[in-house]
Amino acid sequence: MMVPRPGPARENERSARGTPAPVIVYCGPSEAVEALTEVVGPAAGVVAVPPEDARVAEALAAADAYLDASMKVRITKAVIDAAPHLRVVAVAATGADHVDAAALAARGIPLLTLRGQTEVLRGLTPAAEHSWLLLMACARQLTAAREHVRGGRWNRLEFPGIMLKGRTLGIVGCGRIGQWMARYGSAFGMRCIGYDPGLPVWPEMITPTPLDSLLTEADFVTLHVPLTDATVGLLDRACFQRMKRGSVFVNTSRGDLIDETALLDALKDGRVVAAGLDVLRGEPEITANPLWQYARDHPNVIITPHIGGFSPDAVRVVVAHSARRILDHLASASPAS
Repeated sequence: MMVPRPGPARENERSARGTPAPVIVYCGPSEAVEALTEVVGPAAGVVAVPPEDARVAEALAAADAYLDASMKVRITKAVIDAAPHLRVVAVAATGADHVDAAALAARGIPLLTLRGQTEVLRGLTPAAEHSWLLLMACARQLTAAREHVRGGRWNRLEFPGIMLKGRTLGIVGCGRIGQWMARYGSAFGMRCIGYDPGLPVWPEMITPTPLDSLLTEADFVTLHVPLTDATVGLLDRACFQRMKRGSVFVNTSRGDLIDETALLDALKDGRVVAAGLDVLRGEPEITANPLWQYARDHPNVIITPHIGGFSPDAVRVVVAHSARRILDHLASASPAS
């Protein structure tokens, strides 16, 4: 594996070698570096950098491609403009709202994500498993109960749980992850209803339901929708006001899909009794986020740091797949001047 060097030094190296092998900058879990280098082989050099703004920007200044499996560093127009050799950016996730897609498009640089890559996504379950974990943790007040025992107490009456059997699971977004949630819900004896206007074929385990009806009927509402211009703010204040009183809400997709202030108000008035969130608006800068601030003193809000899809097993698969797509593009596109 190549070791990152200062930008100017790498630029001199490129010039001295005449037509060097392309350089792929990788930012993501170290567990996937071996899978990446195995795919790339001698076709390109790999520079692995930590998820730090300055390190990524420095490495991209001499990169032909960027493979992002961390989603922690914002790739801004300034960073893109300072990367004259950049020919392709791949994000090993279905969303890439941390990347300035317009700036890439202005340069004719493709942005490759896993959205639509059904052949590789079909067998990956970590995001659905984490969504189910958050649902169950909310139902059984896991965070509060754990802290109760850590404090030396033992009073079960403080933590009544919600029995899942016989409850209604409302799934907003019934694609790959939503359908896994329905499988889990069905296994627990739940009635599964779903809303997804773009789903061509519905599985038998999910009953298609208008969004308004889903929100009023569901004891648990889970959100599994890609972030696009059309889905920003999909669940607005009116949606949270329609939710069944005492319901649980889970979001492992993107924070911008919901009105977070409306969710916070629903939590405060008891309409939503618990929320499991793996995503927040503005992440990873979260300390100014009102939901994060509320969760510090209210254990009925469980927040995890966007780890739903992070499993070394899965990361190795999606990084290898993304690397193959990068190589295909580099082989078909002429080098940047």
